Amino acid sequence: MANPWAIIAVVASVGKAYGTYMGGMAQKAYYDAQADVALLQYKEKRISAKEDGVKVLEETNKALGSIIAKGAAGGLMTNEGSMLTAQMVTLREGTEDYNIALINQELMKNLGLLEFKNFKQAGKYAKKFGILNAITGLGTDIGTIGTTGAFDKTPDKGLKVAP
Repeated sequence: MANPWAIIAVVASVGKAYGTYMGGMAQKAYYDAQADVALLQYKEKRISAKEDGVKVLEETNKALGSIIAKGAAGGLMTNEGSMLTAQMVTLREGTEDYNIALINQELMKNLGLLEFKNFKQAGKYAKKFGILNAITGLGTDIGTIGTTGAFDKTPDKGLKVAP
């Protein structure tokens, strides 16, 4: 007859291995969810950077309109001399600010993708290590049970017979 404690120990070891496996799967699901959240957060930041670029363009247009209106009101030619220089300076500054907004937008996109991929990779490793820990834990537990003699056909009851 099989040792009932050995059966209980094996069942408990299998349950522990299953729990370890499910823990790895839960960790993977957590990392996958974090990846999705990171992607959404960076998408929001990217949209914000794009909006900043639009604001820069609007402000540049207002400044140009103001320069042209002031020049025309003063009777100056708006397409030559200091008026043209003022327009060029305003356009240059607006273009620089707009390009910075574009760079920020691209940075947010790249950072979002990088964080997304990092979380996905962490999830893959969590899954692999959950499986590996379950298998090695089960093997270790079964080996420990085996060293106690629980799987022997005639278990040692602690009685020593002198030869």
